[in-house]
Amino acid sequence: MTAPQIKILLVDDEPNITKALRRLFMQVDQYDILTAASGADGLQILENNLDIGVVISDQRMPQMTGVEFLAQARKLTPDAVRILLTGYADIEASINAINKGAVFRYLTKPWNDQDLLEVVAEAVRSFQLIAENERLNKLVAKQNLALQQWNSRLKQRVLDQTAHIRAKGDALAESHQQLRSSFRETIEALSNLIEIRDRRTSGHSHNVTKLATAMAAELQLDDSETEKVRSAALLHDIGKIGLPEHLLGVPPLQMTEKDLGEYRLHPIRGQAAIDMVPALRDVGVIIRHHHEHVDGSGFPDELRGRRIPFGSRIICVADTFERALVHYPERTALESALREISPLWGKKLDTDLRIILETAAPIVFNHLDISAEVAKLQVKPRDLKAGMQLLRDLYSGTGVMLLNKGTIFDETAIALVKRRYQIDPFDMDIPVLVEPREK
Repeated sequence: MTAPQIKILLVDDEPNITKALRRLFMQVDQYDILTAASGADGLQILENNLDIGVVISDQRMPQMTGVEFLAQARKLTPDAVRILLTGYADIEASINAINKGAVFRYLTKPWNDQDLLEVVAEAVRSFQLIAENERLNKLVAKQNLALQQWNSRLKQRVLDQTAHIRAKGDALAESHQQLRSSFRETIEALSNLIEIRDRRTSGHSHNVTKLATAMAAELQLDDSETEKVRSAALLHDIGKIGLPEHLLGVPPLQMTEKDLGEYRLHPIRGQAAIDMVPALRDVGVIIRHHHEHVDGSGFPDELRGRRIPFGSRIICVADTFERALVHYPERTALESALREISPLWGKKLDTDLRIILETAAPIVFNHLDISAEVAKLQVKPRDLKAGMQLLRDLYSGTGVMLLNKGTIFDETAIALVKRRYQIDPFDMDIPVLVEPREK
């Protein structure tokens, strides 16, 4: 395929110069040579040949210098490559040529033929690159237009699909949240069954859960681990549902050897009871070991130290403290319970959790410190208000634990009590603590 010719315009007021240049460039078949004897003639030729690729002009011409000509030529054919010939060392003319005429190169007279041919060849390549770039830009613009038209046709479809996906995602997220809520409520319902089986442990699982969860927060456990601790605390005594009636509520120290052996099976039974639920298997492991002691004297597997799951060690501390707490009057319960379990640190209880317990317990059981600034009231479910604090464990008419002592009522808790009161009414007013201004 023959390469297209490149038009070269030669502008010089001396005919001998233009003839010499024409002869030189005619050696190259690719060049189509045009000549002009003045800047004005050159501009006229440019107007009629806007595809000229290279313009070579002398600097010293009458009426219009080479710099002036090239500056105007640039406006007519901005893509053409411009070369200035000067017959003398004129720095200022060269600078003007570069600044005003955007000159590609300037050469001095007399020129070296080979140097000039190489400069022009380089100028031609530059022009061809510019032309090819312009062609490609037009092609890209055309393709972009086609793409925009295609995108325009698909835009609404994509928006519709996106909206559909977003709606499904929102529905899935809501469903997942409902499933998690239902899962937690199921665990709480199982916990309530434990206390229905043994009313003498009223509120124990919920108190242990609040304390263990508060300790997990103090330890800055992640959400997943905290949820495992919470679930294990709620269900830590679920294995006791299988205990004989005569063992319920009996302290282990008062049991016979045979009864004690039966009692010590309840952590294993607790793990087995929930092992069929894959999501609760890690919880089951925590439950199994919540009676292990750090000195190895616990049960059922006589684990010691850090071999005991961390969640089990947390629940062991919370369980031990809560059982001690209920033996003392409210105003001295916290201090007395902490003092009672003090000898157990490093033997039964993990000493790393001592400060954690001493920080979390006053927060969880703050209702035990009743100041003169609060008043006790008995209210109906309809009179409950946010901020009131439950003074005693609250059960439904059939004995199902609703809320445990110390609960601060919020809108959710109030709605729960009112709903359960309609389903399973209880014949009692609700004892609460309130600030005097709330009466």
